Amino acid sequence: MEFGQKSRSAAEDSSTNVKLDSWKSIAAYLNRDPRTVQLWEKQEGFPVHRLAHSSRSSVYAYTAEIDDWLRARSPQGAVQPPPEHTLASGPERRTISLRIMVPSAAILLGLGLGLVWLIPGERPAAAPALPQMLLVLPFQNQTSTDDSMADNLTQSVIGDVVRLGAVPVVSRQSSMDLRNVPLSVAQIASELHVSLVLRGTVAEVGDQVQATVELLKGPELTHVWGATYRRQSVAGGSAADEIAAAIAVDVTRKITGAAPRLALPAENVDPRARRDYLTARFYWNQRDLPGLRKATALYRRALAIDPKYAAAETGLAECYDLMTDRGVMSDQAAFGHAKAAAEAAISLDPNQAEAYSALAFAVYRQDWDFQRAESLFDKAVALDPDSAVAHQWYGEFLGDMRRFDDSIAELRKAKELDPLSPMVGADLADGYMHSGRNKQAEAELRRLGELYPDFPPVYMYGIGLSVQEGNLARAEADAQRYWRLTKDRHPLEFVQILRLIGAGKQEDARKVEAQLLSSTNPAPSSYTRAELLMAMGRIDEGYAALEQAYREHSWWMVNLLVDPAFARVEGQPRFLKVVRRVGLPLAGDRPLLASSPLPPPR
Repeated sequence: MEFGQKSRSAAEDSSTNVKLDSWKSIAAYLNRDPRTVQLWEKQEGFPVHRLAHSSRSSVYAYTAEIDDWLRARSPQGAVQPPPEHTLASGPERRTISLRIMVPSAAILLGLGLGLVWLIPGERPAAAPALPQMLLVLPFQNQTSTDDSMADNLTQSVIGDVVRLGAVPVVSRQSSMDLRNVPLSVAQIASELHVSLVLRGTVAEVGDQVQATVELLKGPELTHVWGATYRRQSVAGGSAADEIAAAIAVDVTRKITGAAPRLALPAENVDPRARRDYLTARFYWNQRDLPGLRKATALYRRALAIDPKYAAAETGLAECYDLMTDRGVMSDQAAFGHAKAAAEAAISLDPNQAEAYSALAFAVYRQDWDFQRAESLFDKAVALDPDSAVAHQWYGEFLGDMRRFDDSIAELRKAKELDPLSPMVGADLADGYMHSGRNKQAEAELRRLGELYPDFPPVYMYGIGLSVQEGNLARAEADAQRYWRLTKDRHPLEFVQILRLIGAGKQEDARKVEAQLLSSTNPAPSSYTRAELLMAMGRIDEGYAALEQAYREHSWWMVNLLVDPAFARVEGQPRFLKVVRRVGLPLAGDRPLLASSPLPPPR
């Protein structure tokens, strides 16, 4: 193994030799997890080569050298990969295994290479030709305005294509985000860099479920195949599941030119619980309070049917993690429920990557145990390196820790995995703002505003960006739009106060301030009061409100180091004492906070 130059061997000239140019393609050739193969390189001399670049190195390997290495390790000289490595975890050692039969759909997003699911005892002499990436558009329901059945079918088709393992497919979350995107099919395909698109409709016709699909190919999206499927409608939703499995098999055969080498393994989940789970995912992806409430109820119903359904416990944890932003229950109650559900999911399935990220989210925001939270986030992305939600939430965490380069890297990875997610894009814009990269933040918010003109976080983050830059007129315009979309006047009143202070109209500012602080629908939190009072220069009152937020253990306290509302007091020992009590790190890669863009108090 050499760094910075290519190492050639006789095996390289073999007609059966293939170059594998990433950890994922190497791991796929061996039917192993990438992390396991990285450990083999470190501990057992696995033959990997590197090319040095300006910022990082890339890896590659040759199939013939891998086969030679495998034969050298086997007493019988057979080409058999070694067992999975065990990783130390505290006093115990636990095996990290790849869920080969039911992998996450997100694992295949953006790889640009094919994964081979091997039948035990068999392996090809060389990796196969790389298949093209498939995008499954959300199915359209022709007989109802309720999209839940259509979305369940969409998610099932994607999951079944992934389980067959022969065709890379865009993740479920990215596909479901496309339902309300105002782009043509050609524009979507271009944005996601896919050359194959499957679209379809579903309808209930009498006592049958009928689905019609069409496969489109190439930049011109020409029709290459289509079919119609009918199944008898029965209780529990098995008709849609049967149709999804049939579509997955047929589209795989059409794309690869061969029947799938494996039959779809049966999922050991009650079909009624699975139906509720898939419907809950649809509502969770709405990321609004009505959607979260519906998703929570559906996850609980799925668990009542199947108490050992780990994925439903994970979904429940993710719902409760986001409930704290909606003011429907206390932080303590919401995060308590989230942690209980995430821990239950992990006990049922230790390889549930999303359960670790949901637990990490609650640990970081409620327990303020930042070291444990980072360990849990690391675990999540190691188990599923292509989970957009895990990278997104990890990026938020790192931003609050002032590790801005790491934060943006995670958020960019989330966007790469889920490029049309409005929430991922909004959080990336927020990460840019935290690190002082305002031009990039503005560009990202502009892109989101064009795609999702009615998505409230675009305007909320836009308010923050404009306030940072001192453009209060633009901030007020965004606050007006946010108010019309959400009926929440607090940001608008906050911006109006800043404008009045800047104009020297102190008394008018105090009137709006009194109106904001006395509002009851919703009432401003102690942390919000601290932000407002500090921004107005009423420092002692601001500290009193901040102390109250600390006593309430408000999760917003994790934002102290990146919240420009506290820029006026950033160097004060009194403020740093609060920061230390929360446990936030004071080291960072730029000054503690940006210099205040707010008008000075008069």
